[in-house]
Amino acid sequence: MNAASDIIIIGGGVIGLAIAIELNLRGAKITVLNRDCQQGSSLAAAGMLAPQAEAIPVGPMLDLCLWSRSLYPEWIRQLEQLTGVTTGYWPCGFLAPVYNSPQLGNSQNGHPEVRSRETGERKKGWGNDSTDLGTRGRGDAENGNPTQNFAHPRETAATPLWLDQNAIQLYQPGLGTDIVGGWWYPEEAQVDNRALAQALRLAAQELGIDLREGVEVEAIEQQNRLVRGIRTSAGEFQAEHYVLATGAWSGEILPLPVRPLKGQMLSLKVPLGNHQPGLQRVIYGPQTYLVPRRNGHLLVGATSEDVGWIPHNTPAGIHNLLGRAMRLYPPLQDWQIQECWWGFRPTTPDQLPILGSSPLENLFLATGHHRNGILLAPVTAWLLADVILQQKFDPLLTHFHYDRFYHSGTKAGSRRQGAGSRRQEAGGRRQKAEDSPDEKNFTTMHENSFLRVPASPRPRVLFTEPSTTNHLTIAGRNFTSRLMTGTGKYPSLELMQQSIAASGSKIVTVAVRRVQTKAPGHEGLSEALDWTKLWMLPNTAGCKTAEEAVRVARLGREMAKLLGQEENNFVKLEVIPDPKYLLPDPIGTLAAAEQLVKEGFAVLPYINTDPLLAKRLEEAGCVTVMPLGSPIGSGQGIKNAANIQIIIEEAGVPVVVDAGIGTPSEAAYAMELGADALLINSAIALAKDPVAMGRAMGMSTEAGRLAYLAGRMPVKSYASASSPLTGTIN
Repeated sequence: MNAASDIIIIGGGVIGLAIAIELNLRGAKITVLNRDCQQGSSLAAAGMLAPQAEAIPVGPMLDLCLWSRSLYPEWIRQLEQLTGVTTGYWPCGFLAPVYNSPQLGNSQNGHPEVRSRETGERKKGWGNDSTDLGTRGRGDAENGNPTQNFAHPRETAATPLWLDQNAIQLYQPGLGTDIVGGWWYPEEAQVDNRALAQALRLAAQELGIDLREGVEVEAIEQQNRLVRGIRTSAGEFQAEHYVLATGAWSGEILPLPVRPLKGQMLSLKVPLGNHQPGLQRVIYGPQTYLVPRRNGHLLVGATSEDVGWIPHNTPAGIHNLLGRAMRLYPPLQDWQIQECWWGFRPTTPDQLPILGSSPLENLFLATGHHRNGILLAPVTAWLLADVILQQKFDPLLTHFHYDRFYHSGTKAGSRRQGAGSRRQEAGGRRQKAEDSPDEKNFTTMHENSFLRVPASPRPRVLFTEPSTTNHLTIAGRNFTSRLMTGTGKYPSLELMQQSIAASGSKIVTVAVRRVQTKAPGHEGLSEALDWTKLWMLPNTAGCKTAEEAVRVARLGREMAKLLGQEENNFVKLEVIPDPKYLLPDPIGTLAAAEQLVKEGFAVLPYINTDPLLAKRLEEAGCVTVMPLGSPIGSGQGIKNAANIQIIIEEAGVPVVVDAGIGTPSEAAYAMELGADALLINSAIALAKDPVAMGRAMGMSTEAGRLAYLAGRMPVKSYASASSPLTGTIN
């Protein structure tokens, strides 16, 4: 166990270090865990401080960016004074040339909001909405805030100046001849992002911050909506509070909608004795920018590629950058290429950052800054320090809270994900609260909570919105129910259809061998269900050996394709040689799973409640483990809760309790143990009223999950009165 700090910052880029320094200056003991900054956005950026040139629309994001830009001069002054390192801060102004007249409204100019400013729409200033922003950013002298000098009152951003073709050539000779004019932004600035990162690192060392390099976070241990510790490649770390600032990798640690957006850049060396007029300001052109550094380098950027984690510079990327750069400023075509590099921007669905509190009461978020991480570093540090140390929640933060993605009406792909896939991606540790209901609406009972309390005196009732407790992720695919159902033993196909619909199940398992052979009760089964709304889970029921199960799994994949699910590679693996108790063969199951994983299947293995086997199957690449509650079709309920709890505790993939559940109370109990999902067939199909039982099982699954997330009361060996014992009438 590593020594505990007050606060652990996960991520040592510019954002993480800026927060660490601000917290340290306010008296906190800080540890920073950093894995590798070479591929992050801090070193891959150009260091532009240009919210106006980027045409950020009027609203909270523009407010945040302009505020942060106003903090930069004093923030940099103190940083350079502390470290003696020059950061390259240069308020050089920005030119934004265009190839078409603004009146044409051509989107390639890239500055539509600038044009609207000229009509007066952007001259409203800072106080143009219902939020009082007039005092934000001033030092908190009355509270003795030691960092009050970092902040200044914000000012209205200057209106940009339109330059016609002749005027813009006077501002910057040598621009391309097809440029018809452009905008001049006098207040925009730049900073050398690499020098800034170095200065922040030195400042952290000077201040005694514990910097741990090369440390990869494997999991965040959680209990009762609190982080209990951080498991890493260098051991376990604990603190009172935690900050996640890992940029594009944030979604690998917690289920946040942050994805990598690759950017390629290059630099040119300005020739010595060059007779061309030098670049003295940033040229922010359509899809390309040129950033002159005082050391004689010119940065050219940047591509924006949604290619996942594919690394490296590419010929196409560099070709496009150079082509646009030469059109913008032709003299550079003969300059020496000095360096090419790339990095991953942390991007959210709305391209806005995620700042402030999280579902866990002692974990705070500072990620998803997209293109503006360098720009937003000072204000992010200021706001996070206020929230963590003083519980001061600036109204502007409400626009950047994580939960904006988890309400109905959000974009597809940004809904809350279930526990399963993120546990798997985070390195195999369990996360209990990642799909809990909106915590903001339950903070009235937590006097010291850092989360915002609703303005309304009455918390919103949970079920006035669609429940989020049912969202489940398996192998990267999201489902809106944690109950899986089967198709066997029903009195009729009609009752099967109605029961599955009543249960709300979205995953339905089908015995491949019985469908293929049209066994009794399975005739027309594949056509009886609407597979555009349900996900087929082919199973290998009836297979006695590993080899047999592999062959049937292949048939199941083809069957799914025939029914329109081309991408379906799921298989529920059953290897059962025992005809009496129908217990699965652990050796055959493991052998078949290893082979099927090699063939690209997403394997969901049915197993005995053997924690060691469950771990071996997970290590082999299975996407879930499915321990039995009791023998198949027995209705005995959960007979081995202790082992199931061990499997749940140790699993890094979703745990699905399969077989033996007979009543809704048993289903709820399995979910209360912490299972991620259930598979129930016989209890529904053999009930007197299968449709009603299907609905009951769906409701109990949801209730059990919600109860697990809520956390049960402590068990005591003595009574404890519910009513107060004081103030009674004698």
